[in-house]
Amino acid sequence: MSAERRCPSCGALVADAAEWCGQCYARLSPDGGTDGLGPVAPRGSGSTAGISRPIAVPRSGEPTWTCPICERTNPLELDACPVCGTPFGRLFEEPAPRSKVPPRAATAWSLLFPGLGHLRAGRPLDALARFVLFGWIFGTLALLLASRIGRTGLGPTTDLVLVYGLGSVFLYAESAVDAGRAAAGEPPIVPSRVLVWGSVALVLVSMVIGSVVVLPTVRGR
Repeated sequence: MSAERRCPSCGALVADAAEWCGQCYARLSPDGGTDGLGPVAPRGSGSTAGISRPIAVPRSGEPTWTCPICERTNPLELDACPVCGTPFGRLFEEPAPRSKVPPRAATAWSLLFPGLGHLRAGRPLDALARFVLFGWIFGTLALLLASRIGRTGLGPTTDLVLVYGLGSVFLYAESAVDAGRAAAGEPPIVPSRVLVWGSVALVLVSMVIGSVVVLPTVRGR
């Protein structure tokens, strides 16, 4: 009977023909030791291009992995970082290609119309979100102003015009800043998901203003 073969890094039992340890993912050499190349990703986990030692085996023998987002060291048995929620599989994702558009150019495109800068920076989903949101908010503002043509002042639509006007200005400025950050490979100040929920809140506020201010004024005439 042949002697048991164990990983020299963590002491786990490994097969005779194993090329890497199934516990700590250290590469194994045919003579029973490690080949000095460090740990590798488990098979089937995806490409490891550009990844530098995602899994480490400290002197304590407990394998760990470092979160690529918050850089917290986590035990290998955790599937996600407990601090920021980044999944373990993120370690083996290939880095996203950086935009070829300079940040200033992306900002300039966004100033033409919110979303164009994100589109030029290679963020089509973010661009679509800003296209739709700005088109809806600014379009509603334009309709409100058009409804008051030929009349004195804004009348009962004053509050609605103020809400949609502030929303348009905020989204216009925010999109310009975030377009430059997207081109530079930096995270956005306001994610698209937050903008979507903000638009939902804007609809609710508009309904409240319409029910409390506009409708009673119109009915009183």
